[in-house]
Amino acid sequence: MTYNIHHIQITVEDVKKAEPFYDQLFALLGFDIQKKYSGYLEHADMEVIEYLSDAFDFGISSPKRTFTKEKVDSRKPGSIQHIAFKAGSKQEVDEIFPKIQALGVKILHGKPKEYKERIAPDYYALFFESPDGICFEIFHY
Repeated sequence: MTYNIHHIQITVEDVKKAEPFYDQLFALLGFDIQKKYSGYLEHADMEVIEYLSDAFDFGISSPKRTFTKEKVDSRKPGSIQHIAFKAGSKQEVDEIFPKIQALGVKILHGKPKEYKERIAPDYYALFFESPDGICFEIFHY
């Protein structure tokens, strides 16, 4: 039996401030933003926005009140180190690159390129950070 990822939910510093970035990012990644869910989960005292798709859902949520002053650190235990999305080709990675740049985010390691020494032969990727400092990758392998 195979178990697939159904949803991922990450905590961001401020859901409302992060929402415009994630709206743009997930639209670029093929999500229908009109299907987005936004609400408050009273049992968890948490704001949440979920980007829904047939493949999987991705959510952003507010931090616990005791953590509102903390910054994201991808190397902190329990944190997400990065989130990767697989493209259908190297050309797709190249095509999305200027659109990601237009989001005004920090591009890591420059333009898309092969990472044959660091990762694997024919591994082609683009790395960037969300405004909260969460690392994302779009790759073809």
